[in-house]
Amino acid sequence: MKHILVVMVIFFAADQLSAQQWKWPDQPKNLTALPASTAGKDLQRVMFGFTGSLGVRCTYCHVGEEGKDFKEFDFVSDAKPAKNKARLMIKMVKNINTQFLTNLHDDNSPAIQVNCQTCHRGNALPILLEDQLKKTFDKSGIDSTIKQYRALREQFYGGFTYNFKEGSLLRLADKISEDSTKMPAAIEIIKLNIEMYPSFAFSYTHLASYFEDLGNKQGAIENYQKALSLNPKNEMIKRQLDKLQSK
Repeated sequence: MKHILVVMVIFFAADQLSAQQWKWPDQPKNLTALPASTAGKDLQRVMFGFTGSLGVRCTYCHVGEEGKDFKEFDFVSDAKPAKNKARLMIKMVKNINTQFLTNLHDDNSPAIQVNCQTCHRGNALPILLEDQLKKTFDKSGIDSTIKQYRALREQFYGGFTYNFKEGSLLRLADKISEDSTKMPAAIEIIKLNIEMYPSFAFSYTHLASYFEDLGNKQGAIENYQKALSLNPKNEMIKRQLDKLQSK
């Protein structure tokens, strides 16, 4: 994790150094989403905001070769689709801030504002962890999904790109279990959550409810008991356990 952070800092510093050595134009060309009057120093601030918020480099949107001097880039070109997507996103953010969020305030406090980082959080694709993993599951199955979770956790845990709190894998399990034939895979995901967070009682109640659906009474009882040992004051767990044991 520390190694990855160091590499990211080096990449960002390299971009900043190149940008500082390169002269930002006083009158930038081909601005269709940003105001035509945008000065070079303001454009620099906006571009650094994009790269930091999406965790990308300049070549994500602009024509140029990584590592080359900015003088060799064709910043005016619209050849890369990501550039026009960025323009749409700029307009979307502006509309959200000026047309919608301002209307939520009925007092004199400053209006909340969103920006690229609000959704992207250092990820080019603004997607929740459970949705990213579900895409992997649909394409490659449970083993690849678990492998990807471990890799993402190793890389991003402690940051803001993905939410690694206790509920994320349970939400993934629920998404997978919508197809009843995939219930065994959903159970594997809950077991992974238990491995990560062994003291989180709700994982055991979640697993118990799955076992109930499968008709596995003993498995359900055992997991409700584990949940109750972690959360002995939870009356809902007590009632469900009593109900099963009385059958």
